[in-house]
Amino acid sequence: MTPASTTVLITGCSSGIGLAAAVKFARQGCDVVATMRDLDRSAPLHVALHDAGASADIRVLDVADDDSVANGVAAIISDHDGIDVVISNAGIGIDGTTEELSIADFRASFETNVLGVVRLLHAAMPGWRSKGSGRLIAVSSVAGAIGQPFNDAYCMSKFGLEGLLESFAPVAAQFGVHVSVIEPGPVAGVFVDKSRGPQQQSSEGPYAGPRGRFQAVQDGAFDAAQTNEEIAEFLWGIATEDDPKLRYQTSELVQRMVGQKLKDMTGERLLAMTSRWV
Repeated sequence: MTPASTTVLITGCSSGIGLAAAVKFARQGCDVVATMRDLDRSAPLHVALHDAGASADIRVLDVADDDSVANGVAAIISDHDGIDVVISNAGIGIDGTTEELSIADFRASFETNVLGVVRLLHAAMPGWRSKGSGRLIAVSSVAGAIGQPFNDAYCMSKFGLEGLLESFAPVAAQFGVHVSVIEPGPVAGVFVDKSRGPQQQSSEGPYAGPRGRFQAVQDGAFDAAQTNEEIAEFLWGIATEDDPKLRYQTSELVQRMVGQKLKDMTGERLLAMTSRWV
């Protein structure tokens, strides 16, 4: 990848990984199109770009809306003479166990975290096929490989995302299009704070005890969280690889956890581990 001639579309850039990635790729000289659902939340990105001495084309794009993605990507392709790399980062977190969550909660998680990527592929793939190249890097999670208590809807969507792209990758490769997913563990930032669901409710009810114990485990994990900038650096490494892999874990901890899952044919070892969290 030659940065100066590469157009990179990044979703979910108002904060967190998306913001850090937009700054990283812009500093490297890429033609960055940084998108978000609400431009009223673009001030932190403007500040970060200014401080880095970099620039980006900041636009509205709501990955949960068909027209927003179709029209937005078409405009970007027209204005930037195509898109070379899409980093699908936009996502939502929904905390809670299944009985506590509504069908609307599950639907919202799937709508953004899975169908958002489908919409991006629908919009970008025709151009990539025509020119015989393109690259999608989707931000998944360790929750896309390992089911976690009180993350039922989120894990469902990230498992779905990885199944989608694992299935699509060999077909896309026939047209010179690379597909990759990254699986971070805990990442410092505001994502967890913005997650929807019953996690902010009072410490009463049948799930209060297990939730409290899991929260303590989760808090401990975030003591060793990676930074958004570390994940952005990781994304840059994948984007510049000549022959990127399908799946990457962003830390040794996540590598070990996912490796144990893949070797656990019955799931008993995994359940023994996650049961201790609640």
